[in-house]
Amino acid sequence: MKFNINRPPVSDDEIKQHQNFDNLLKQFKNESIAKAREDRSWWKNKKITYSATIAGLAVICTVTLYSILNNTKPKKITKNEIKSTKKETKTENKTTAFINAPNKALKPELKKYKINADKGGDIIHNKSKITIPKNAFIDDKGITIKGEVEIEYREFHDAADIMLSGIPMLYDSANIKRNFESAGMFEINGVQNGVPLNVHPDKSLKISLASYNNETKFNQYYLDTVAKKWMYIGKDFISPITKPEKNITISVSNESNPKIEALQNSINVTIPKKIDSVEKLCNNKRKALPIVYEPSKPNKATGRPNFVLDGNYDEFPELKSFKNLLFEVGEENKNYNKTFHEITWNEINVSEGPVKGKNYILTLKYRNKQEKLIVYPVLEGQDLIAAEKIYSSKLKDYQTQLEKRNEKESKLINEFKAKQTEYIAQKVKAEAELKAEKEKVALRLKQQQEVNLSENFNGMNSTQKVNRIFQVKNFGIYNSDCPHTILENNLIKPIFTLNGKPVLSQYVYLINYTTNNVVILNKNEGFNVNIENDKSYAFCLFNNDKLFFCDKNSVIEGLNNNNKFSVIDKSESLKSIADIRKLLES
Repeated sequence: MKFNINRPPVSDDEIKQHQNFDNLLKQFKNESIAKAREDRSWWKNKKITYSATIAGLAVICTVTLYSILNNTKPKKITKNEIKSTKKETKTENKTTAFINAPNKALKPELKKYKINADKGGDIIHNKSKITIPKNAFIDDKGITIKGEVEIEYREFHDAADIMLSGIPMLYDSANIKRNFESAGMFEINGVQNGVPLNVHPDKSLKISLASYNNETKFNQYYLDTVAKKWMYIGKDFISPITKPEKNITISVSNESNPKIEALQNSINVTIPKKIDSVEKLCNNKRKALPIVYEPSKPNKATGRPNFVLDGNYDEFPELKSFKNLLFEVGEENKNYNKTFHEITWNEINVSEGPVKGKNYILTLKYRNKQEKLIVYPVLEGQDLIAAEKIYSSKLKDYQTQLEKRNEKESKLINEFKAKQTEYIAQKVKAEAELKAEKEKVALRLKQQQEVNLSENFNGMNSTQKVNRIFQVKNFGIYNSDCPHTILENNLIKPIFTLNGKPVLSQYVYLINYTTNNVVILNKNEGFNVNIENDKSYAFCLFNNDKLFFCDKNSVIEGLNNNNKFSVIDKSESLKSIADIRKLLES
C-alpha cells in the first residue's frame, strides 16, 4: 500500500467556495422569526420587533463579514488616518495612570494662563518664563488654532514638590536603572474650550526654567507616559543670572563643541555599527557552512506489533538508508489494540516524534476515526546486519565532515572576536578622550560662571541661580536631571515601627540629602533599598491621611538596630506643601 505523506494544503479558492454571506444572513433571519413567534408579546409589536431584529442581525453579520474580509487584505492608510493615529498617540501621552500622588489634596496644582494663539507672547511663572511664538498650536486634524488658549503649567523644585507630585524619578537606560537628582522639573499643557491641543510641528515653546542649582552635570529628559519611562533629550542649556547690563548667556550643549559631538557619535553610532556588522557577517558565514547530519543507528526489532510503510521519506533523510523498514509500536501508546491491523486506513501520515531522530508519530485516518501512535523504526535479520554496516561507514564520514565544519566555524568566531576586541579598544579610547574634553569644557564653564555669578550668588540657598532652557516640541512633563546609579548589593528590607508597633504604608519615599534626590520605594518588593553609610537619609511614609517621618538620626539608629526604623506621626504636616517642606528641612 502507498500513502500520501505530503498532502498539499487547501487552496484559497476551495475556502472561498464555502463562504456564502447570503446563506448566513438567511439563516439568522429564519431563526429570529421563529424565536419571535414564540414570544407572547410578538403580536403586540409585530412590525417593530421584526424590523429591529432583522436590521440588528443584518448589521452584525455585515460587520462580522467585513472584519473577516478586512483581515485578509492589506489596508491602505490615508493621510487623514495617519493624522488620526498620531493624535491618538499624543492623547495617550497625557495618560498619567502610573503617576500616583501619595496625597491627592497636596498634589501641586496646575496654574492656568490665557494667551492669544494668533499673536503668541510671554508668560511669567514665578521666576520662570514661557515664550510662545505665534500660531504655535494645532488641533486633532492639524489645523492651526486661532483665538484664546489656556496654558496649564506647574513646577517642581525640591524634595517636597517631587514627592507629592507622585511623578516617578526612576530612569531606565539599556536595562540599567538609576535614580534622578533634579535641578528643576515642570509640566506644561495647552487647552482650548476643554479640548487638549498639540504644539505645531514647525514650532517650539521656549521654557526658561528658574533653577536653584547652578551645577552643569544635568541633562534634559521628557516623560513618555505611554511607554512609562523618561526619554533622554540632551544636555542642559544653562543661562546664568547676571547683572542686567552685562546680559551674558552661556549655553552648555554637546552640539556647541564639534569634538564632543564627533566623539559621542563615534561611541554611540559608528563603533557599535562596526561591531554589529562584523557579527552579522560572521553569523551569515556560519549559516552558509554545510549542515552535517548524523546518521541514525538502526534499531533491532523487539517483537512488538509493527507497521510496514511503502512511501516517500524525503522529509526524513535519516530513514532513507534502511530497506524493509518496520515501524514498531511504542510501549507508551495506551490507545493501541490489535484491531488497528484489521482496518483499511484511508490515510497514514508520518511526522516527527517527541524524541527527534529516535521516534515518529504515525497518524492513521479512516472516515471520522483518527488515531495517533508513537512508533520506532526497527530492522530485523539480514536487513539489520546490512544496515549496521552502512551505519558504521556513514558514521566515520559524518565525524570527518563534522570536524571540518567545526574548524571552519571556530576560525570565523575567532576572526569576529579579534575584530570586536579591536573596536572595543577604539571605543574605550574615544570614551577617555570624551571625558577629558568634557572636563575641559566644564572647567572653562565653571571659571566663567565664577566670574559672572560671584557678586550675585554668594551665600544663596533658596534663591534662583540659573535658567535652564528647554525647547518644547510636545506638551507634557520635562526634567533637568542627573541620574545616579542604583546599587543593588547590600539591599535591606526596612521595618518601620511607631512606639514599637509595626507601621503599614501605601507609599514610602527615601530622601537622600547628600545627592539631593527622592527615591520611590517599591511596595511589591517590600520597599527594599540600598543605604550607603557615607550619605544622609530620611524616610517619609504615606498611608491615606497619615504621614510618618523617620529623620536622619533615626535612620542611623535603625541601621544599627537590624533595619528597624522608628517613625513619628507627622500627620499635622499634611496641611500644606510648605509644612512638608519644613518637615524635610528639620
